[in-house]
Amino acid sequence: MKNDQIIEKAAMTLNSLSTGGLMNPAQSQEFIRMVQNTPTILKDARVVQMESDSQKIEKIGFGQRIMRAASEGVAVADSDRAVPKTSKVTLNAKEVIAEINLTYDTLENNIEKGGLQATIMQMLSERAAIDIEELMVNGDVSNTADAYLAQLDGLRKLATSHVGDNASADIDRAAFKAAKKLIPAKYMRTPQDFRYYTSPSIETEWIDKLGDRQTSMGDGAVEGKIARPFGTPIQAVANLQPYDDGSGTDVSDIILTHPKNIILGFSRNIRIEVDKDIRKREIIIVLTAKLDTVFEEEDAVSKIIKVKE
Repeated sequence: MKNDQIIEKAAMTLNSLSTGGLMNPAQSQEFIRMVQNTPTILKDARVVQMESDSQKIEKIGFGQRIMRAASEGVAVADSDRAVPKTSKVTLNAKEVIAEINLTYDTLENNIEKGGLQATIMQMLSERAAIDIEELMVNGDVSNTADAYLAQLDGLRKLATSHVGDNASADIDRAAFKAAKKLIPAKYMRTPQDFRYYTSPSIETEWIDKLGDRQTSMGDGAVEGKIARPFGTPIQAVANLQPYDDGSGTDVSDIILTHPKNIILGFSRNIRIEVDKDIRKREIIIVLTAKLDTVFEEEDAVSKIIKVKE
């Protein structure tokens, strides 16, 4: 197939992905699903498709006992009537962008195999998922060195109510215990459904410690069976990057929460635009989207800082 035919067919395929650059609702939903299926923290999080750039999520629940002792023929006193607690969290979407360049050779190979559209969408979703996770985890509006991360406060910054300091010590069960005890007991009714989110290095160090034990649990940990400190699984997050503790030691954090307590708001207005660079013999595909992340209940989150990598 000649190059001009390749470009023409590529243009036809890319045009089928969107209308005027803007994905239709079905395409947006499919792309979000592909992003969420990439093995990052997005796979666990609760994804909300936002109708506009700002959206409020209403919360309602009971924070204390609602049952009372009953007496035959006697109504519950006014003072004993349960009133649900209501509150809300707000998502304010920020625009993000991803770019992917495909060479003519790549296009030719995939067109001949009939899989160009699937290849493009898969590559876009994988790239976008990594970038989105980085922003979700490490976003900090006070970051003056990185404009991308300065768009919003991520999970590390948002976890403020229950924080413990591991003082740059090695990972051990005391750190996991502290994280669990920091969260109010009313949230920890199903600890097996929560997750300890750590860096891959900290997860590896913990598995190595377990592997030193001359037990079946130690063997199982090294062989890849899920490590569950105090009944709660560990999930490594590549973008929980290390930082310097101020003395030259690389440290990172542990975040404990229920996965569905993490909300990622995704605007439906996802756009794909295409151009070509004839000098480099490349097709340029640019994806733009709007998103935000919050904890639905920040009180149900704990963070252990300065855990040695």
